[in-house]
Amino acid sequence: MFLLKFVSVPPPFSSIARALRRTRLSLFPLAGWLARYRRSELLPDAFAGLNVALIAFPQSMVYALMAGIPVKYGLYGALIAAVATALFSGSHILNMGPTNSTAVVLLGSFAALGISTDRYYLFGPCLLVLTGIFLVIGAFLNIASLVRYISKSVIFGYMYAVIAIMIVRQVHNALGFELTFSDPAQQTFFDTLCATVVGLTKTDGASLSMCILCIVLFYGWRKLFPRSPVIALTVLSLTIAGIVLTRCFHVPLQTLRAVNIGDWHPSLLGFTGAHVRDLSGAALMLSFVTLIDGTTILQTLSARMGKRCNVNQMVFGMGLANILCGLGSGMPASCSLTRSAANYVSGAKTAVASLFCAFFCFLGILVFGPFLNFIPKSGLSMLIILLGLGLFEKHSLHIILKADRADACVFVWTLLSAFLFPLNVAIFLGILISVALFLKKAAVPTLHETHRETVGAAHGNDTNEISVIHATGHLFFGSAELFRDQIRTLCKRPQLKVIVIKLRRILYIDATCLLTLEELLRYMRANDRTLILTEVSPQALEIFKRSGLYETVGADFIFLDDEEQTQQPTTAALECARRIIGKGNATVRLPAQSPAVAHEDTLQKTATSSQKPLSEPSVRADVK
Repeated sequence: MFLLKFVSVPPPFSSIARALRRTRLSLFPLAGWLARYRRSELLPDAFAGLNVALIAFPQSMVYALMAGIPVKYGLYGALIAAVATALFSGSHILNMGPTNSTAVVLLGSFAALGISTDRYYLFGPCLLVLTGIFLVIGAFLNIASLVRYISKSVIFGYMYAVIAIMIVRQVHNALGFELTFSDPAQQTFFDTLCATVVGLTKTDGASLSMCILCIVLFYGWRKLFPRSPVIALTVLSLTIAGIVLTRCFHVPLQTLRAVNIGDWHPSLLGFTGAHVRDLSGAALMLSFVTLIDGTTILQTLSARMGKRCNVNQMVFGMGLANILCGLGSGMPASCSLTRSAANYVSGAKTAVASLFCAFFCFLGILVFGPFLNFIPKSGLSMLIILLGLGLFEKHSLHIILKADRADACVFVWTLLSAFLFPLNVAIFLGILISVALFLKKAAVPTLHETHRETVGAAHGNDTNEISVIHATGHLFFGSAELFRDQIRTLCKRPQLKVIVIKLRRILYIDATCLLTLEELLRYMRANDRTLILTEVSPQALEIFKRSGLYETVGADFIFLDDEEQTQQPTTAALECARRIIGKGNATVRLPAQSPAVAHEDTLQKTATSSQKPLSEPSVRADVK
């Protein structure tokens, strides 16, 4: 990759250059491709660009209709995003532009805000620029690394809901009737569904015929030429059918609007403080979905090629692509798996392939744009429905619903939230319930004390007790109270004098648990109990020292873990406990999977004694 330290930048941009170098980002990675470009790479790049353009051109029209906006925004967006891919993505495989996910999120965002898609020209540019700014900031902050903390159940629940909304909103366009709402201000999923069912009696015969023809053409082309651009062939066939029906048989059909490249102009409308305030939430949501899409696609293709990927550079490129699309009358841009895979299969050598894709898209708009008014709108809407139905993954849905109840609950909750609440709220509700259910699982520490061995001759109930507790789970704010209650419950045994807690499986302890340990220590000292911590990891020890708990507990009562002699820390802790109790008798309670460890002289007594150690049922302080 061509790094900025090899590029001379003007003084005003020197600070930006330094920031990019720190984040390993490149401002113009295309310069690196061009610097080492070879003539032998020209033909493969041109061929790949043509193949991708054949897919991008019809897809961009379909995705624009998915979002409920004129097809010209999709075409312009495909062209601009292809140029931005070459300039900023740093990848010779990726192809950015309109996608199904950005289309449905755009539709949902406008619906949530109560903005008609007819006013996209006013609100769209500001939305895209804000989305791009969020993505660029995310690239600097390496925000892509946080995507792995979002549950797939949330993502699938949200996307399936949006796909369902998109399909329902296309039915009336496909069948040629208008929806009638009792309350125009209320157009939720269920309102649209009910209005669609009521309006089925007004289905137009010609539109229904085009829907049937679209279904036959789509599945027919897919069966005859499975590796061909099926969408392009279907759109071309529908265009020919539309010309024949309107010109020869004078059948009235609703068609798309023609696109004239001469009417294309930059968009500077809608950049007001009020619009920025109103659209910030939708832009954040759009950038979030775009980030998830791009990260998943880049990692998938990189694994297929066996190469490492620069996710931050991709996010940086997507951010600038959306900014340019906002200023250039485009629609939201994200990485497309279909087009990127086609770029890879076609043998693209460098990022110049995306420039060829942009060039062929420009030729397509120039040559075919004036003839788009022959494409039947009903047929294209039916194509959108077919593509939407194909987005449902039965295998993934089966895993989410069957693997774990918590995942199924998160999926259903997110799905219903998207139907009942604004879409920009639904995904955050899904994330909230996902995190809450995870914390509920993780916040249950387990204390094992399942065996008892007597040290010395037992004298009934007068024997003092040393309890060895094996703590497992996560010690963080969610488990602090449960951990404290479990230990305090153990402290109520009258013979108990020392508690030895094994922390080998605890690598991290947060501030809440540190305060809880401090409170627990005061409680035990007030009740003549001693706390000893053993098998403490170096990470946990560092936390203890920084917080001051090391001095509070006492260095003599903290024993470090030893990977070579795993039992040595516990042995030392028991010797310390034996010294605290003195010469009296003691009962050592140990975890079942840990061998009994006692003082050397008491081990000899136990070995010579024919009396078996006392045993009792498993004692667990789990809190369900």
